[in-house]
Amino acid sequence: MTQETTRVGERPGTLDAQGVLTWARRCVERLAERRDEINSLNVFPVPDSDTGTNLLYTMRAALDRAEGEDAWISEGGGIAGAREIALALGRGAVHGARGNSGVILSQVLRAVGEAATFTVVDAATYRRALRTAVTLVDHAISDPVEGTIITVLREAAGAASRSTAATLVEIARVAADAAAEALEKTTAQLAVLRNAGVVDAGARGLLILLDTMVEVLSGEIPERRVYLAPTGSSGSARPVDGTDALGGTSTPGGPDGTGGCGSGRSLAETRYEVMYALTHSDDARADELRSVLRTLGDSVAVVGDGGVGDQARWSVHVHTDEIGPAIESALPLGRIAEIRVTDMLDPVGEGRTTRVGSPGEIERGGDPDHPSGTPTRKVVSIVGSGLLGELFTDSGAVSVDPGTNGDGVIDAVLAVDADEVVVLPNGFLSRNQISSLDAGLRDLGRHALILPTASVVQGLSALAVHDESTTLSLDGFGMADAAAATRHGYLVRAEQDALTLVGRCTEGDLLGVIGHDVALIDQDLVGSVCAMVDMMLSAGGELVTVLFGADYDEAATEKVLENLRHRHPGVEVVGYGAGPGTVLAHVGVE
Repeated sequence: MTQETTRVGERPGTLDAQGVLTWARRCVERLAERRDEINSLNVFPVPDSDTGTNLLYTMRAALDRAEGEDAWISEGGGIAGAREIALALGRGAVHGARGNSGVILSQVLRAVGEAATFTVVDAATYRRALRTAVTLVDHAISDPVEGTIITVLREAAGAASRSTAATLVEIARVAADAAAEALEKTTAQLAVLRNAGVVDAGARGLLILLDTMVEVLSGEIPERRVYLAPTGSSGSARPVDGTDALGGTSTPGGPDGTGGCGSGRSLAETRYEVMYALTHSDDARADELRSVLRTLGDSVAVVGDGGVGDQARWSVHVHTDEIGPAIESALPLGRIAEIRVTDMLDPVGEGRTTRVGSPGEIERGGDPDHPSGTPTRKVVSIVGSGLLGELFTDSGAVSVDPGTNGDGVIDAVLAVDADEVVVLPNGFLSRNQISSLDAGLRDLGRHALILPTASVVQGLSALAVHDESTTLSLDGFGMADAAAATRHGYLVRAEQDALTLVGRCTEGDLLGVIGHDVALIDQDLVGSVCAMVDMMLSAGGELVTVLFGADYDEAATEKVLENLRHRHPGVEVVGYGAGPGTVLAHVGVE
């Protein structure tokens, strides 16, 4: 994954398709390395911000799409061009965007694709891409505020446009240095950053992308200081992921009169971040939705992936107190999918009261009629450590490793500090263990739900719709419903000769288990997973998730994803590394 595939020294002025892929792979690596640093800039004073995590998740989604595009073209005997790979990066980022920062990143990547020639990214392309990114972001976002990622992007684009440099590496350096200088100024430009003593988190992430372009072209990483929130400092407002970039200021007009909250409320009074995908729409209806959402909340962004017809997709983002209307307003304008709602004021359940009343009615804590004291709620996932566990923790769950024999797993769950607990067994707990866990939770006076997730893919589906703003019962019902709608399967090696429903297997054979029954016997790592997905999609499905174990190297992983996307062009296919384990691959179909 980290091997550079482009001989940049032989192409000093341009990047071809493989060069663009190299840049994207390095961006994932650098964002992973700096995730904690970026998160620290946006947690003050609450220590659980996720800007770095959102940027990393979005960039990984972009890379997965681009690598799949490259593999698909190669299988057909063609050679991908820089424009095709860059466009795939943009589409993948829009489809996988997380948080405000991810939304903006998606438009930067989309701009590279729209600016690139078919074969290469050169100096002129890079200049044009940065200018296009500014235009796309300005159009997609309501009430942008200075002193954020938007300011830094604009300064980088302006410096690149003014520069007389002729080569891509020179332009990349100019843009990155201008961004670094602009980043330093964000602290003084925005009150919430000044009070916290930090630079803008999203802008720090953007600088990493720009610096990585310099690194890929020159082999040298620009030296930048480490940006961390001052220890023991305190601010008057809690910055949440990218909100200041999209209109979240502590006063309606913003510190410099630019932007501010579109509805006249301060960000501190706006509770929920609502995100969803919109398809089967068009630019005109996306503009209409953007206008409607501005009447319902702040930090509105409706960004597209540049696709056409039914293949086009928009990522929708808004901060609002009116969850229902924010979603319902899109119903006549297209098809909605992948709804996510986050309580920004109480992301870890610190005692603010929230209840869902009639449609569109959200009552916030802090009012005299609604005293504080709402129980804290956590989702506990039983899952192995490593990459698979990180998928759950990155999505907000507490991961508990079941170990090799289950010893200690019950005590570990009971040790989780929360008044309300939702447990995802994921197939790792026996009935006796579930009974013991239930008794232990009741003895501690915990309100708890143990959901019937029989696999990690069902657990991930349940976690994707987790909504702590609702009651425990409603939250558990929605999560259980999502898990039940996910057909699951997995691939293992036979430990001995045996007779199965589909014939006799010998030790070492690959067994594809769908639900609880062996559905195929095979010897090919790639072909077996593809055959399992074919069977599972025979009953329909829109999204396939494959979690690849350690037996799948990069080439095998790409080949599986490429084959599945080729066989099922109307189905979204995503893949993640799951690390070592007895299960070679997990498959989920929704």
